[in-house]
Amino acid sequence: MSKGKGCVAAGHQVTAEAGAEILRAGGNAVDAAVAAACMSFITEPVLTGAGGGGFMLLCKPNRPPLLLDGFARMPMAAIEYVEAPDFRAIPVDFGNTVQTFHIGRASVATPGLMSMLFAAQSRGGRIPMREVIAPACHAARHGVALNALQTSFIHLLQPILSASNACQSLHSKGDRLLNEGEPFINPELANLLELLCVEGVEEMYLGDVAQSIVAACHPGGLLSMQDMAKAQAIERRPLKLAALNGTLLTNPPPSSGGPLIAFSLQLLETLRGQRREADAILLAECLHEAAMARNADFDTMIHNSDFATDFLDKERIVRHSQDIAERLDRKTPSSSQEFANRHGSTTHISVLDADGMAVSMTTSNGEGSSIIVPGTGIHLNNMLGEEDINPLGFHRLSGGETLSSMMAPTILMQDKRPSMILGSGGSNRLRGAILQVLFRHKVLGQAVEDAVHAPRLHPEGMMLDAEPGALTASDEHALRQLGWQIRNWSQTSVYFGGVHAISIGKNNRVEAAGDPRRGGAVAWA
Repeated sequence: MSKGKGCVAAGHQVTAEAGAEILRAGGNAVDAAVAAACMSFITEPVLTGAGGGGFMLLCKPNRPPLLLDGFARMPMAAIEYVEAPDFRAIPVDFGNTVQTFHIGRASVATPGLMSMLFAAQSRGGRIPMREVIAPACHAARHGVALNALQTSFIHLLQPILSASNACQSLHSKGDRLLNEGEPFINPELANLLELLCVEGVEEMYLGDVAQSIVAACHPGGLLSMQDMAKAQAIERRPLKLAALNGTLLTNPPPSSGGPLIAFSLQLLETLRGQRREADAILLAECLHEAAMARNADFDTMIHNSDFATDFLDKERIVRHSQDIAERLDRKTPSSSQEFANRHGSTTHISVLDADGMAVSMTTSNGEGSSIIVPGTGIHLNNMLGEEDINPLGFHRLSGGETLSSMMAPTILMQDKRPSMILGSGGSNRLRGAILQVLFRHKVLGQAVEDAVHAPRLHPEGMMLDAEPGALTASDEHALRQLGWQIRNWSQTSVYFGGVHAISIGKNNRVEAAGDPRRGGAVAWA
């Protein structure tokens, strides 16, 4: 889909339209992103929320790019000193597999998302915050009808959403969970958003709301007023990589997704210049090599200040490229194991305004802890209970540290201006989804909608999941000779991420696409 300037790509039509409405009212990309994020609390209620975290990558014309880190942080209290921690394992049945998540008060990490949204709007927004949140407040009071996808998420997570009376009530009608077409309503959240506009976001981190959040996490939890007071968004320099005839900007350490995308992309560009194998084979091998690299000392070193420089060092890239080349020549199988979050409770928003400002923002509430803060409509995150973002073990990170998310809001700069704005949900699949869309659009020259809709691959160990059409018969034969097992899917799936992307081409022609795997939609200003 292509039109003129100013658009929003997001995980729900109403989310995208909320952002576009703000653009049409005179707001800029930051205003629109904040409006869309607040709306997503109602339209995508089990993917994101005011009790979660996220990252915003912002590129203003003629200004240095900025990454705002509002992701969840480890509370200061040590789990060893918490009497009877409320930390419960909840199995979720995905049909072909059962995965265990952990919920309860001790699963709640410091929620930084609202701090990030208010900080971004204060620093870079153009119109008053009360106007920015107005669409979300109206939706929260009057409801947004659940579509089939969001309904499926609610029913999938029934064991979590029904683990407390308050959580079940928020997602239910009478004695059953909400069904497709029924409105999701959260008027207490509308009241909270309006309160924060009047009192300032400090009310949520220093005032009575903060005290209510902390009280909801006790007994049995870790969160304290000290943690809430330190939850201000962190300004970081984006990770920069010379690639794709431009500069790729993405999420820096301590998050893991950005470095792994950069690592895979450098491997792919190197090998395409040296090898004759099909692109699908090289993609599978490069994504697999990144997984292997993560399984070394990656997770213990990622909080080091010089981690990205060391991890993306040219000699390391050459070394890993040679490892792949040797496997291809010898047809030697490899192995690796990654944490598998099959849900990937994450959503993404991409925004471009008429002045060329670009925002890429990814947010998440985990699966939710089942802890609802009384009187606020906030469903607190369960980030401390997700195995894939606690690779060193539950509650093992130092107090105050940002958890290492796979989320990777990304912007490709060419000729000193944004050329592509994108990101994805999907846990550890999101980095592969972003890489494949970038590759198809910028290397193979596909239209952005075609690149987003195209079938994807995802490796887990030496098992390669493939959407229909992702592999030719020749590709499959070659991959099996290399030791790969192939799992061919019968249709495209939410499992493979949800990339919402905007591309700015020659003559400032704008194209945008929302990923149908995750209800993606585009709205124009």
